[in-house]
Amino acid sequence: MSVVYLVRHGQASFGTDDYDRLSDLGKKQSRNVGQMLARLEASPSHLVHGDMLRQRQTAEGIVSGLGSERDLHIDSGWNEFNASELLAALPDHDPRAKTDSRIFQKVLEEASARWAGGKNDGDYEETFAAFTGRVDRALDKAVGTLGSGEQKIVVSSSGAIAWAAAQLLGGGFSQWLALNRVTVNSGITKIVKGSTGVSLISFNDHSHLPLDQVTYR
Repeated sequence: MSVVYLVRHGQASFGTDDYDRLSDLGKKQSRNVGQMLARLEASPSHLVHGDMLRQRQTAEGIVSGLGSERDLHIDSGWNEFNASELLAALPDHDPRAKTDSRIFQKVLEEASARWAGGKNDGDYEETFAAFTGRVDRALDKAVGTLGSGEQKIVVSSSGAIAWAAAQLLGGGFSQWLALNRVTVNSGITKIVKGSTGVSLISFNDHSHLPLDQVTYR
């Protein structure tokens, strides 16, 4: 079987002036991914990431953990949705969401429901339908370019990975929201392609992380 490992980026810099960069812990989480795959004797021939900094830095950490060089390839189809835009479009949201991760999650889910509802599409540069469509295309490309027995690592973000998983499970917005809520930084989602098609084998595996390294933001 051919395998795609979807990896969420490591812990970013929530609550700072620039979220889109890994924290020191995020860099360690990323190396842990590569080290675990090396122990499993995984041999990915391709390593793809979106064009966000936190995604690229995670891919670089995975390569470091693998202990052997890999060429990195960019596919912007794996970029995350613009959470800041969603929050800005939500009337009167709690300003504490900028620095309190629990409040942020609550407000983000309210904003996501508004975004996905389709009645306010003019408020967003990328609609929910456009977001899910590009993730679908990115997944089709990632899987479709795999040769028999090949392995590929794709580094992305919570929303994109959650949608890929929800789509493979035949779910919609509610499924996506539930999966998006629980994705762990550097969690690994495994997808295989075989004679019967494409299947989700596991979601959000983070067994490579000690308990004190499990983070969600």
